[in-house]
Amino acid sequence: MSSLPVRERINLGLAVAGLACAGALLALGCGSGAPKGTSLIGSVGGCDPAVDQNCHALGEGCKSDAECDSGSCTGGACVSVGPTGGGGSAGSDELFSADDLKNDRPDEDPSCVDLDVNFQRITPTVMLLIDQSGSMGQNFEDKKTRWDTLRLTLTDQNNSLLKKLDSSVRFGVTLYTSSGGFGSNVDAPRTCPELQSVGIQLDNFDQISAFLNLKNGSAYVYGPKGDTPTAESVDAVVKSLRAYQEDGPKSIILATDGDPDTCKDPNANAGSPKADASKQLSVDAVTHAYEAGIPTHIISVGNQVTASHLKALAVAGSGGDANAVAYTALDTSALVAAFDAIIGSVRTCDFTLQGTVTAANAPRGKVVLDGQALTFGDANGWEMPDQQTVRLQGSACERVEADASGISMKFPCDAITIIPR
Repeated sequence: MSSLPVRERINLGLAVAGLACAGALLALGCGSGAPKGTSLIGSVGGCDPAVDQNCHALGEGCKSDAECDSGSCTGGACVSVGPTGGGGSAGSDELFSADDLKNDRPDEDPSCVDLDVNFQRITPTVMLLIDQSGSMGQNFEDKKTRWDTLRLTLTDQNNSLLKKLDSSVRFGVTLYTSSGGFGSNVDAPRTCPELQSVGIQLDNFDQISAFLNLKNGSAYVYGPKGDTPTAESVDAVVKSLRAYQEDGPKSIILATDGDPDTCKDPNANAGSPKADASKQLSVDAVTHAYEAGIPTHIISVGNQVTASHLKALAVAGSGGDANAVAYTALDTSALVAAFDAIIGSVRTCDFTLQGTVTAANAPRGKVVLDGQALTFGDANGWEMPDQQTVRLQGSACERVEADASGISMKFPCDAITIIPR
C-alpha cells in the first residue's frame, strides 16, 4: 500500500433531480404548473475528446459545461441531465420533461447518475512502549535474554508484523528505564524516566530495526539497565500521542517483565511496602490514557509481573473490560503470538466514505475488490460499523493488506447522503 493515506474511488449514485429542480426554479419554476410534456432541462456540452484534451467524459472532473463531451458540469463533475432509459438518453442533446423524472421502474432510478467520490483508508497509530530495565537481561529461552528475544521478535524481516503492516499502521517505539529515579540530590534531580524513541510514521520498520539493533563495537547501544518507572513512562508517551495530529485510532503496547517502581522511589517494587502504591500509579496512568482515547495492551515478558497487577493493567487499558486479555509470554512462540494478536486487533481495514449511509441501507451497497464482489455481512466480506465507515473483514482485509490494487463501492443514490467538502 502507499505510504500516504490511501485514497480510492467509490461509484456512488447521486440524485440530480433536486439539482435540476433548483435550476428550473430560477428559470421556469419547478412545480409552477407547466403543462405536461413541457421541457425543463436540456443537456449541454458537446466537445470532442479526440481533439481536445480538456474534454471529459461523464463522471470525470470539470470546471464548465464546455469541458464535458455530453451532459453538464455539475458539482465539479460531468453528469448526464437526462434519464438513461426510455424518455431520454444520457449524453444526447435531447430534452426531457419533468414527467420523465418519475420512477416507473423501482430497480432503476432514472434521476441518478454515477459519480466518482473520494474515500480514505483509516490508518491506526501504535506506540510500542518497552521496558528496558536490568531484569530484561535475564535468560528467557535458548540462551537468549528476554531483551534479545523481544528485539529479535520485533525486527524479524520474515515474520514480524511490524514488517508485514509497515505501510498500513504507523508504528513508533519508546524504550523506558531510569538510573535510580530522580536520585537523592533534590537540587539537581536525575532525568526520569529515561526514554529513547523512534518517532511515529508509516514505513518505519527499517528505522525501528536499525534503532533496536544499533551497536557500538560488538555491544548493543540499547540494552537492559536500570529501573522500571512504568507510570511516568506511560504518562510521557500519552502526552506525545495526544500531540500527534494524524487521524485514526491511537494505542499503546506495553511490554514489561516486572512490577513497576517510580521516579520518586526506584525501589518501590516487589517486596517493598510501597509496591502496591507503585502498581496503582501504573494502573492510574493506563486509565488516564484510555480516558484520553488511547487504549493500552499489556504483555508480560516472563512471569515476574504479579498476575493480579497484570490483569488490572489490561482491564484499565481497555476502559474497564473485565474480559480484557493480559498476555504472559513464557517462551518465544508465546511472545510472537502475543504481539501478533495485539497488533492484529489494532490494524484496520476501515474506509471513511465521503457520505453517510443508514444501517437499513447499508446492505444495498456493492463492494468490489480486484473485480470480485464481496458479500455484505459475511465474515470474509464487508460491513458498516457506523454510517460513514466501510469495513472489510477476514480474507478481504488480508487481501487489502497484501496490496490488492482495486477497490470500488457503489450505493443507490437514495441510499447515501453526500458530505460536501
